[in-house]
Amino acid sequence: MKTKPIILVLLSISATCALARLITSFPGWDLLKVNSPYIIIAHCGEPTPPTPGVLIDNGPNSDSSIEVISVLKGTNHVSSSQLWTDRRIWPGENYLVFGYYDSGVYQAFEEYRVIPLGVDFSTNSIAGKPLDEQLQILFQHAADNLNREIQKDEEEKQRIEAGLIK
Repeated sequence: MKTKPIILVLLSISATCALARLITSFPGWDLLKVNSPYIIIAHCGEPTPPTPGVLIDNGPNSDSSIEVISVLKGTNHVSSSQLWTDRRIWPGENYLVFGYYDSGVYQAFEEYRVIPLGVDFSTNSIAGKPLDEQLQILFQHAADNLNREIQKDEEEKQRIEAGLIK
């Protein structure tokens, strides 16, 4: 009699494992560039509202409409689409996306596949350049944005710490 619950638990675990997305560790930029069929710059629109009564097991944490600003790698000429990702993305922001495209949806589930570029990004700085040079410019832009954000966070931390009773 106790074997029935055990069998149900094992079947449930097996089904969950079979449906799980394969999330890999960061392979390095060179392998990611080679193994990503699509590399795009996307402008994030509004999050897509969930369909009432529909629950997608193992679905994306973020599902947003995007406008494809530039296709750096891939054969796709889609101007608007959806982006499914595990990274939190914000409306109005631009992102460098290393991913896959299928049935109207770009998929980039590992967080490192979606790199924030901020609001004020222009493709003029990468126009006409080879892919490697484009990526270097985009990585530098993302790093500069992070450095500005870190500096603002440090200043805020100092203000808050100044209020601590010593």
